[in-house]
Amino acid sequence: MKKIWLLLCVFLFLCQAATVHALTRSELEKNLICYACPGEPLNIDRCGGGDQMRAEIDRRLALGQSKETILDFFVQQFGDNILTAPPQKGFNLVAYAAPFVALLIGLVVAVMLVWKWAAAGRSSQGILEGDAEGDALFKDMEEQVEDELKKLEDD
Repeated sequence: MKKIWLLLCVFLFLCQAATVHALTRSELEKNLICYACPGEPLNIDRCGGGDQMRAEIDRRLALGQSKETILDFFVQQFGDNILTAPPQKGFNLVAYAAPFVALLIGLVVAVMLVWKWAAAGRSSQGILEGDAEGDALFKDMEEQVEDELKKLEDD
């Protein structure tokens, strides 16, 4: 039994060790926009400004800096606009929350419309199913249509 637990622990340790990997330049390039070519991610950009940024990333990776530290350096240099995705803080939370709020509002409006249409269908169903008042109204409309058709045929 102890051997099974020992093997399980070794297996879990190896699985965890396999997920740990070194930070690469391409991982950072996905999160940055070239300062010389606004709107173009650094992993696609091939201009001189992008080359300077890649060289700085390589230098900082060689120093052993973390992803957050390197991204913070570029944010300090160029502002939040250097990031491909806005940071999840302050007013930028609107960009993350707005789609969910819009979806919720749309869902509420859809439910209200369906409820209103169902209520209207139930109220008109009584007229069509044999209400005495509804039958009289239907006969009046039917006679009016027949009269209009006769007038058209006579002309």
